[in-house]
Amino acid sequence: MHHILAFFDEDKTYCDRFRKFASNHSNCPFTVYSFDNYHDLRNFSQDHPIELLVGSEAKSYNSGISGAKTYSGSAFASVHDGSGDSYDRKYSFETGRSLVSEPDLLYQIPAKSIIKLSETPVESGDAEVHHSGSDGKYRIYKYQSGENILREIMTFYGHNTAASKRKASGRHSKLYLIYSPIGRSGKTRFALALTRVLQKDMKPLYLTLEEVSSHHLADDDVMCRGTLSEAMYFYKEGKLTGDRLQELILHDAQMDSILPVRTPEDITTLTPQEIVGFIEHLRTVSGRDAIILDTDSILSRIEGLLPLCDWTFMPVTDDIKGNSKITKLENYLSKNLAPEALSHISKIVVPETDRDISYIDAMENPSDPLINFAKAVVQNYIYE
Repeated sequence: MHHILAFFDEDKTYCDRFRKFASNHSNCPFTVYSFDNYHDLRNFSQDHPIELLVGSEAKSYNSGISGAKTYSGSAFASVHDGSGDSYDRKYSFETGRSLVSEPDLLYQIPAKSIIKLSETPVESGDAEVHHSGSDGKYRIYKYQSGENILREIMTFYGHNTAASKRKASGRHSKLYLIYSPIGRSGKTRFALALTRVLQKDMKPLYLTLEEVSSHHLADDDVMCRGTLSEAMYFYKEGKLTGDRLQELILHDAQMDSILPVRTPEDITTLTPQEIVGFIEHLRTVSGRDAIILDTDSILSRIEGLLPLCDWTFMPVTDDIKGNSKITKLENYLSKNLAPEALSHISKIVVPETDRDISYIDAMENPSDPLINFAKAVVQNYIYE
């Protein structure tokens, strides 16, 4: 079940446009409801847990709700501030406006997190500092494109969610994503080498979201072991505990890993939004210092993870068609990711290795160019 994002503004057209835009955007992990009437929003919040509320200051009260069941407002409302006190307000049926001056009622809504839409531009920069006013409340500029508004919402939500999980668990694994839109770039070879190098100083865990992966055991062995398919199933059922996850981890001399899905169809049991939740859950229950996540070229599957990654490594080549894909990808990401997330994406050129030698044999050789390259990446990016 998706979390609820409630969007409030007294301009009905503005509300409806944002709801339609966000609901159709692949990077939005919420079910979006829009409200142009404070009473409707207040009544809705009593029966629905709001994960994130984004809205303007309530000034007048007209009727209407989009994307959710309509609730009828009354002429009198008792608004609670959470301290046990309440404020009785009267509203005019003729003008639809409050008969007395109101405080900002947005913060009276029982939402897990609140973002206020600001009428004036907000200084850009770090999501947890520059966007907060003197009262510490988070604000974003109202009059900008839907892409920018959603990007700032996701940046805030990513920071807030990660901080909350770290506080709750006391430990949160680093996340290193290996992604490339082009084939034969050395992506998987580098992911495995990176895991091997990190294993000398920490406890990493290798995962792959590839539908068909070269990282596997013999078929007979796989049938007797748990895989990522089982991990996804337990997650969907709400039963993926830390102990159960440990039972799925394969330990060998090279590294710790979870075997890939049994069939390509198993990946589709999770939506892109659920994959974000799944990986974030693994970060909180795995007990590992880092998760190295190998992926295929399907961007929509991992786009929501990009703002949450400590680093994303993107293997590239000098192939002309490949360069064209990289350019298109960079243009897309520049419009859909916050600058901070973009700054944590690094293009790399993975050195060639003898393709007649297996990954495992290559990694046994301490002078292998790939191992030395992975060591350099670790030194320059992870241990900087």
